[in-house]
Amino acid sequence: MFWSPTAGGAIWARRDRRAALIVAAAILGGILLAVVAVTAWPTFSDEHAYWTAAQRLAAGQPLYDAAAPTNQPYAYWYPPVLAQVLAPFTSVVSASAFTFFWTVLLIGCLWLLSGRDVVLTLAFIAFLPVALELRVRNIHLVVAVLMVLALRRSWVFWIPAAALKMAPALGVVYLLAAGRKREAALVAGVGGLIATASYALAPEAWGSFVAIASERAGADTSGVVGLPYEFRLLAGGLLALLAGRRGGRAGEIWVIVAITLANPTLWVNALSLLVAVVPLTRDANSFRRRLRVPSGDRAVIAARS
Repeated sequence: MFWSPTAGGAIWARRDRRAALIVAAAILGGILLAVVAVTAWPTFSDEHAYWTAAQRLAAGQPLYDAAAPTNQPYAYWYPPVLAQVLAPFTSVVSASAFTFFWTVLLIGCLWLLSGRDVVLTLAFIAFLPVALELRVRNIHLVVAVLMVLALRRSWVFWIPAAALKMAPALGVVYLLAAGRKREAALVAGVGGLIATASYALAPEAWGSFVAIASERAGADTSGVVGLPYEFRLLAGGLLALLAGRRGGRAGEIWVIVAITLANPTLWVNALSLLVAVVPLTRDANSFRRRLRVPSGDRAVIAARS
């Protein structure tokens, strides 16, 4: 391969600029992480809603409060599955311990999304929705990891993603549009079996969830967009369909955007789902590998030195 000093210098300049930007973002992200850790982590936040819901379910109490506003502290608006999974642990794990483990889980999710690169992990936190997500400790980063795994590893991961946030059920639309009918059928079939089992264990909870979701779908405009959920769901479904038809890396990115748009409550921190786009655009496993000099270039550099 012909080596041009001018072209080589341009390549290094681009790499240097990219590296400098990511390091600067990492410094800012580290500062934001420290602020969040000091000001928000000593107290409970959204993660406590999951734990108290599991406690209520274990005690035979109602899982949902239909009269509560969308932003009610510690209100639980997710499908019953998460509370059902956590319920057996509420008798042996304290709320504080769960909050600690949940916080570690979120940081671990960022680390995985960064390709196990600490610098890029901190740089992600400079993206305000991610910093806010770590502050309120919601579930979006967990869903982001599951979506990446669903797109790059196995269709199986669409199922827990949809069980947590509903919107990833658009993965079925994406698979159908991509011509992957067998995988779409498996996601729908296995997901349906899990939902049936969950309903059999807590029919009252599912009845309340469906009633609340149906009532608020056309009226609730909570979030940064200000559109009723049913319109955002329709737009997300259309975008997921186009993503499947488009295919490739671009299609994977579009379906992440579609699912983000169709998130039931699109608060600013819900945009942290978009971090899933980063590992889908990268061929290397880490930021450092991306900056590594190609072997051919290294040989030329060595010969010229």
